[in-house]
Amino acid sequence: MTTLAEPSAGRPPRADPIARPVTVADLIDQRSPGFDLLRLVLAFLVLVSHTWPLGGFGAEPGSPIAPGYLTLGGFAVAGFFAMSGLLVGRSAARRPLGAFTRARALRIVPGYAVAVAFSALPVAMLAWWHERGSPSGFFSTSPNGSFAYIGRALLFPTEMSYTVRDVFATSTPYGLTTGESYVNGSLWTLPYEMRCYLVVGLLALVIHRWGERRTVITAWAVTAALALAYYADAELTGFVIGPVADETLVMLLFVFLTGSLVGAFGDRVRLVGWMPLVALGVALVVGRWSLFLSEHLGTAALALVLPTVALAIAPLGARLRGVDLSYGMYLYAWPVQQLLAMYAVTTNAAVFVVVATAITAVLATGSWFGIERPLMHRWKRATP
Repeated sequence: MTTLAEPSAGRPPRADPIARPVTVADLIDQRSPGFDLLRLVLAFLVLVSHTWPLGGFGAEPGSPIAPGYLTLGGFAVAGFFAMSGLLVGRSAARRPLGAFTRARALRIVPGYAVAVAFSALPVAMLAWWHERGSPSGFFSTSPNGSFAYIGRALLFPTEMSYTVRDVFATSTPYGLTTGESYVNGSLWTLPYEMRCYLVVGLLALVIHRWGERRTVITAWAVTAALALAYYADAELTGFVIGPVADETLVMLLFVFLTGSLVGAFGDRVRLVGWMPLVALGVALVVGRWSLFLSEHLGTAALALVLPTVALAIAPLGARLRGVDLSYGMYLYAWPVQQLLAMYAVTTNAAVFVVVATAITAVLATGSWFGIERPLMHRWKRATP
């Protein structure tokens, strides 16, 4: 591990368990708590961004790197994918495929399944009751019923179904604006994230024979080529590869694999140096150039910027003591905000954010301590 201090002449280097990380690889290997806090901040930014359309306060705020093309929520989601590629990609390259698959499945699926059921049953039923004055008639075996919604969502489809019995379509600002029912509009990213995990899992099989860097560079280049193909002729490219990799998947996979690429060269990427500064400059420049460049190069550049941010906030992240509420905050914020909007709790955006954050944090805490952490700990104890 790289350290800042050089050993004295004639004396062997002394291990320093709390040495300040110098490279991205150091930060990952030390399991920096800065990543935990950074994920929580990104989840909070998604909640803040959704406050405006869901609460009826106007359009979503713009991204700090591409205000004319991307939303604040889009920026946060891209940050999730870049950081996930960095951490998960490095994990896949260093663990047996079976262990990697179980770890990812236990981290994502149980919490997701409970959130899906929560959105489709108590949340949708409250909305139904509010709109119709009675819970009578809520349960249905129709395609837009709760059970069909849960069954479809658990298959992780990229074409998500967001409606349950058409609730929220006429009782919330977002429903009145779009004319559609959305019980949890944030879940669409999870099927794409699972597909990114599948890709790096398959790459791990190649890595053991071909080498990590060569494999990741090749996969990154192929994904970049597919992104350019969609840009050049979206209709033709979508017709050929769309059933396997639609345009959104290619975009998010490019961001994800950029994170994996940074992780593969992590021992050469200094946390404080020219690379993060150049990446930030690129993101700011292309973010004012075009939508395509903003979605791809601008957001992919976060893979080099976010580790430095994680380093800076690591002392604050240590206060979380390993508690990671970010996933639960992301999963539950939307349905909570829809209910707050339906009940017209407040007409002030700042108050809306505070109330939504407080309620969502309670649900996220329950998800972490009741579902996510126990299952992960149980698997770790069972792993030889």
